[in-house]
Amino acid sequence: MATQSRNARAEARRREQEEQRRAEVRRQRLLFGGIGVAVLALAILIAVISVGETDDSLSLSDVAGDPDISGETLVPMPEGAEDPAVGEPAPAVEGEDFDGTSVTVGDAGTPQLLTFVASWCPACDAELPEVVSWLEEGGLPNDVDFTMVVTNHDDSRTNWPPQDWLADAGYTGTALVDDLDSGVFQAYGLRSTPSWVVVGEDGEILHRSSGVLDPSQYDQLAELARTG
Repeated sequence: MATQSRNARAEARRREQEEQRRAEVRRQRLLFGGIGVAVLALAILIAVISVGETDDSLSLSDVAGDPDISGETLVPMPEGAEDPAVGEPAPAVEGEDFDGTSVTVGDAGTPQLLTFVASWCPACDAELPEVVSWLEEGGLPNDVDFTMVVTNHDDSRTNWPPQDWLADAGYTGTALVDDLDSGVFQAYGLRSTPSWVVVGEDGEILHRSSGVLDPSQYDQLAELARTG
């Protein structure tokens, strides 16, 4: 009888342990199942947000302008040599800014200082705050027009879209939006960004250069535009 009692108690403990094991398995399944549902829900939420961001983003065709360019295309800007474009008529461009406001460059009548920039260009990004500060401090003479030509659009690189890039830097001046083929950039015979162009009152090219300038050079170019 004692042996049967011990066997019964052992069998009871075995059954109790087996039930505990099964309960633990069920608990773990519920736990992991809940985690899986939460992960799946998070993934769906991220996907929905991502789709929304993509739908709201601006494509190249949304941003690029459609400027009308007339006149002869300037010869490509030489490297380290006298510029044969100096004294030649500047290509006349009728385009728009990012808000659709009409912008004209290259025409005779008003001296102009132009800078050609690309939002993804690291040198342009470094120079932009300096240009903004110069303009805010009154560096531009009243009788000289300043226009930033936004060109070489690329929506796969940084600082897209370019209008947000300019706004974040505090630029509130005139901007001319180039087309998908960088037609204005090409018409002015430029090779890289940033590039600077000075157009005299008579509509002729007075200066072309590329690369980041020292802020003191902004004054020199603006004075060249004003005096010819």
